[in-house]
Amino acid sequence: MSHKSKAIIWGSMGLSLLLLVVVLRLFFVWATTLPLDVPVRLDKGDTLDLPVKVRTLEFDTLAVVFSTGELPLFTVRKLSGGPIWENEQWVEYPPAPMTLAWKLLTPGGELLSEGQSDVGKELISYGSDEITRAVTRIPMQPGDYRLQVTVLNPDARFGEVATRLVFVAEGRGKTWQSGVAWWGSVLSGVLLIPLILICALLTLHHYTRWRYGAPTAD
Repeated sequence: MSHKSKAIIWGSMGLSLLLLVVVLRLFFVWATTLPLDVPVRLDKGDTLDLPVKVRTLEFDTLAVVFSTGELPLFTVRKLSGGPIWENEQWVEYPPAPMTLAWKLLTPGGELLSEGQSDVGKELISYGSDEITRAVTRIPMQPGDYRLQVTVLNPDARFGEVATRLVFVAEGRGKTWQSGVAWWGSVLSGVLLIPLILICALLTLHHYTRWRYGAPTAD
């Protein structure tokens, strides 16, 4: 087999693997995009009417994310709740009282479910940059929805804290989509991308031998 033929074979294989990596990456983005991730003001009692696009059953927990931004972590944790090192000891602060009224509707306005829930019932994640607390669980089938949210007891102290309203997953791996997204990402990084580099090097080698080396009979 000539170097030209080998270059074509290895190049085609590399391009096929690259296409697979792109497809897996696009699927990862599609499957892990949150149905809702928008800023929310907890210091105002306005009613928000937000579009929600559900792609999988993974993300079914309405939550509030508190971001530290430029504020001292101490300030944010006092409002969102959590342990704070104070007077040479850890002090557990409860979340500031905050209740949200919510309604889940179809795009046409038909009411599907509604309720009132306290922010801070459950701590989902706790870090130096963001603190996420669950509001309530709202199971939804894939599709388009509208979510109306009203802060029933706005607190002026939240005016300086960057907060977002999101739908998150309490635990990963509950759906086949999340499994494919996770393992596809691992497969791409561990196996496919190294194989693409090998194919590229072999393609370059045989192309160089074909163009500048001695001819080889098929």
